[in-house]
Amino acid sequence: MGIDIKTIVLILGITHLMQVLVFLYQYKANKNIAGPGWWLLWSAFESFAFVLILLRNIPELLPQIIILQNIILLAGTIFIYIGILRFFGKKVNLKFLIPFFLTFLIIHFYFIFVHEDISIRSVNISIFLSAISFITAFSIYRHKPESTVLTSNFNISLFIVHGLIFAYRALMISLGAPVNEIFEPNFFNFLPYFDSLIVSLLWTFGFIMMLNQRLTAEINESKIHFELIFNHSPDGAIIHRAVDGLGIDCNESLTKITGYSKEEILGDPYFWYKVWESPKQRVQLIQKIREQGFCENFEAVFQRKDGQFFTGLISAKELSLKGIPHIFAVTRDISERKRFESELKSKNEELNRLNIEKDRFFSIISHDLRSPFNSLLGLSGILVEEIADMTEEQIREISVSIRNSLTNLYRLLENLLEWSVMEQGSFHFNPENIKLPVLIDESLILVGEFAKAKNIQIMINIQGDFAIVGDKNILQMVIRNLVSNAVKFTPREGQIEISAETIDDKAVIIKVKDSGIGMDPTIVNNLFNFNNQINRKGTENEASTGLGLVLCKMLIEKHNGKLWAESEVGNGSVFYVSIPVNNELQN
Repeated sequence: MGIDIKTIVLILGITHLMQVLVFLYQYKANKNIAGPGWWLLWSAFESFAFVLILLRNIPELLPQIIILQNIILLAGTIFIYIGILRFFGKKVNLKFLIPFFLTFLIIHFYFIFVHEDISIRSVNISIFLSAISFITAFSIYRHKPESTVLTSNFNISLFIVHGLIFAYRALMISLGAPVNEIFEPNFFNFLPYFDSLIVSLLWTFGFIMMLNQRLTAEINESKIHFELIFNHSPDGAIIHRAVDGLGIDCNESLTKITGYSKEEILGDPYFWYKVWESPKQRVQLIQKIREQGFCENFEAVFQRKDGQFFTGLISAKELSLKGIPHIFAVTRDISERKRFESELKSKNEELNRLNIEKDRFFSIISHDLRSPFNSLLGLSGILVEEIADMTEEQIREISVSIRNSLTNLYRLLENLLEWSVMEQGSFHFNPENIKLPVLIDESLILVGEFAKAKNIQIMINIQGDFAIVGDKNILQMVIRNLVSNAVKFTPREGQIEISAETIDDKAVIIKVKDSGIGMDPTIVNNLFNFNNQINRKGTENEASTGLGLVLCKMLIEKHNGKLWAESEVGNGSVFYVSIPVNNELQN
């Protein structure tokens, strides 16, 4: 039994519906690739066109079918051309395509509505189908990438064959071949339908193959890119099994960071465990990966092969290789950054300290310098205004008060100047051999009168010509500050003892002991802390800034020595100054 043309058209409709399903799947599966969407439109339009051909036997629908059939057939073939260009990443030349399609429409409609002629319409559609087929073949030839050469050449052959068939049809119709009976079973009518059946199926096969080759090429390219990134990354990278830590691959950067060779890393199943300084941190990382599937910027400490430690920033992700869970981990050595952060933190702390000291310094200048000047101005004002009516004793008392204020002011200014010089780093030392008894006598010249005013006895308990090595001016300033501080916090009729001794011929210890009011532990702990000074008034409301003791400690430390204090509330205080015998002063 022979196959008639209607049966072939029905088969074509069914095969094109199958193509619709195939390209619909490809379109959804490869949305990042342009092209399959246009091929989906081609298969849909072609299916609709063959449905229209089957309906040509219905007289009521024939006028509409005549108008739409060839338009849809040509539009579907144009969609193939557009899909090819988009698949290769090329722009569609609408300046060519729109006039091309409009020319076809004008001829088509003219020979329907103006001068009805089925032969010319058949020649018209055959010429345009042939032309777009040859153009598509040329576009594939011109733009085909190396990855799809074989499949592209196969598709080029199909488009050429398709174009030649419709060129032959146009020629035969022009030479008088009848086209009135499109369902008449003859070779001329069978040829285009067999072409559509065979060629369209082969096109589908060719397009899918071309798509798969491109996907394979992109996968290979991605693999190459990954390998380049993996192997040339400055960060250490490793892929190891999740179950036992056995390394599968690692890059050269990891060998440089850890000091282990690639063979040692991949050949040792315990490598992943032993490079961690803290097993607890490794467990925390694994726990995060299990919970989230990944972990980013996890900071941990690792141990190199030579035993040195470094801080690493690790990011890891769980992945499956051949169905087996693996972990891909990237570690960046941030030891230098941590060192910089530590230095920056230290600098910030130093800056904060300097700012606090600066504020404290200006507070002393604004407050503690003002008080002595106010006292001087008040006392001198009394002398100027009332001296004629004052007794000799009253004048002497005011003069003593003025002298004491000036002494305190001088000592404060001296401390401030010395402190500022030391902060600037421009303090100079002049070490020499010094006889300690002479040094102490000279140091007490300025504070002796202050002690006499409170009837405080100062005793010097140093045997013989006790000699030390140091800067005379600095040591005088220290002793003067310590004795002055003792006088300030010792009530009237009290005692101050200055003594010295040598400890194992290594250090000389000078002690300044008073019978004053003493201090509680909180005050003792903050005596030499510039930032936490506790300003206490003396036993007769003498002003105190605390700057003198801070300055003394700084000066003694420049002598490679130490300064400390012992005290109990109500039982006086003892200040100790320790200076090495073989003293090499700091520069």
